Formats: sequence, structure tokens, C-alpha cells
Amino acid sequence: MIKTQSPNLARIVYEAYPNSDLLPLDPDSDCRDLRTLMHRVWGDGIGDGLFRFLVIEMVESGEGTLSGAIRVVRQARDDVEAVLQALILARNAPMKKEGAPT
Repeated sequence: MIKTQSPNLARIVYEAYPNSDLLPLDPDSDCRDLRTLMHRVWGDGIGDGLFRFLVIEMVESGEGTLSGAIRVVRQARDDVEAVLQALILARNAPMKKEGAPT
């Protein structure tokens, strides 16, 4: 039986992430696998909290698997969408004057 190799999630997330080339990472050494990338972003101030969050969540909550990574990124997308919708509603809501009764 031929064993299929699982995809390199670290490389996938790095290459898909917008402007990843601006991150202080070396894709060849830092993206060998997801755990290596997690250790690199965990302690170092890479300057991008969202990228750091995605990597750590994929490892910790997604168990480092493709299906787990998909699950946690979908959940993050839904959470961000909920916050975005609340912000849009707040922008469109009439402003109350300070000190006005509620």
C-alpha cells in the first residue's frame, strides 16, 4: 500500500497569507512543518498577530491536521464575520449624545 504524504500546512498557510514575504520568516527553514513554524512565531515578535494566531490555533486546537486546520480557520472566519457585522451595525446606528438618557 502506498502511503500518502500529508501536506505541509506550514508552507500552505505561509504561501497563502497576504504579504507573507514581509514577515521575518525564512520559508525554507521556518516552514518545514507546522510545529517548527509555531515555535518560530510563538516567542518572536513577528509583527503580525493574525498570522501568529492562525498558526498557533492550527497546532493547538486543530491538532496539526489538515481537517483540524480547516475547522479552526472556518471558526475564526465566522468569529471575525460576527465582529465585523456588529461594527457595521454600530456604524449605521444613530449616535447618542453624551449624557442623553437611554
